[in-house]
Amino acid sequence: MSQEREVRIRNAVERVKSWMNVHGAEVLVENLARGASGAQLDADEQAYGFRFPADLRALWSVHAGQHDEQNGFVGAMDLLGPGAEKENVAMFLGFLREDPDSWEEAGVTPQEVQSDAWVAFAGRGYADLLVVSASSGRVFSCAKDSPPFHLVAESILDWLEAYADRVEAGTYHVEEGFGDCYLARDEALF
Repeated sequence: MSQEREVRIRNAVERVKSWMNVHGAEVLVENLARGASGAQLDADEQAYGFRFPADLRALWSVHAGQHDEQNGFVGAMDLLGPGAEKENVAMFLGFLREDPDSWEEAGVTPQEVQSDAWVAFAGRGYADLLVVSASSGRVFSCAKDSPPFHLVAESILDWLEAYADRVEAGTYHVEEGFGDCYLARDEALF
């Protein structure tokens, strides 16, 4: 990964945190876990059995999830750290594999569908997740819909910068609930 991409990921996270601090959502920033070390991420990759996309490693080196569930960082979703929601991602991937007619609508490639290398990095319960394909680096929403996956960005960097842009543009507002508060949006949870 280029140093430029790492800096852009860190900057996008900081932009969201800055907005939260100014708009009364400091608790969401305080709930973020510290970043994981390279050695910890290497160990996590061994536990998964595959390498994480470089963008995911960069995100988790800034914040490897959050301390407590609720008070999420991604709209109404929690920022997940390594190891979270593995079984649910596998379950939704199984549903996707059972319905090849939905792959075009989902935006997945046959290579992505055939790969078991998927990682959740944001979620609200088991039913709403953001996942990244380790084979392509592309980001998908994952839910109890049909199809269960939908392409949302070509990379975590693209997704994160677009999220920061939406937050700064006032697309979200601070709402009570899911813990102390969350970022609400009329159209989607992320």
